[in-house]
Amino acid sequence: MDEVWLRLGLIGGALLVAAVATLVLRSRSSGRERNLAETGLEAGVYFFSSSACPDCSPTRRALADSLGEEGFVELSWENEPGVFHRLGVDAVPATLTVAGDGSATLWPGRPDRALESLGP
Repeated sequence: MDEVWLRLGLIGGALLVAAVATLVLRSRSSGRERNLAETGLEAGVYFFSSSACPDCSPTRRALADSLGEEGFVELSWENEPGVFHRLGVDAVPATLTVAGDGSATLWPGRPDRALESLGP
């Protein structure tokens, strides 16, 4: 009988850990923009992508439709992992808008809000 309660306790503990991990991961990727004081990048719009990202193609098209093919720089995880780490980009697609003073805003997910922030 004690063994049954021990197993139930272990299963309950594992479920609790999984629930907490899920909540933490969801809060990190909640789609909230994040301001960065310094990026080391020139002013402009940067698109963070990955070859395994299903949402990157529509995001790329949306950026190209709004800014033109030459209106943004695409950085892929496979080619630029150091930039991803340095800026804390942990999910793709993401769009980074860098101002002339070097300050920036990282916009996770689709670029709608990032494009709105650029104005007309």
